[in-house]
Amino acid sequence: MEIDYKFSAIIEINDSYEVDGLNIWNFYWHCTDRNVEVRDPFEGHLYHFKEYEIESNGKKVNFVAGEFSNRKVGIFTKEKLMVRNLL
Repeated sequence: MEIDYKFSAIIEINDSYEVDGLNIWNFYWHCTDRNVEVRDPFEGHLYHFKEYEIESNGKKVNFVAGEFSNRKVGIFTKEKLMVRNLL
């Protein structure tokens, strides 16, 4: 499977984080049932994380997320999306 998502950040669970203008923790994450192969940016390990979709006022945003370690979540997005860590 081709990797079509790029690493964006590692965040603590519930740390504010925006993908394309939407804080991901403010929305229900709908699982698309798609497993996406992503690469750990630090050690190069491959993971299979789920793709999620959030929606606000008709705007849908997809991203990939998974837990790297206790309370550390890796976020992967497509390059065209704007991301912002709100810390």
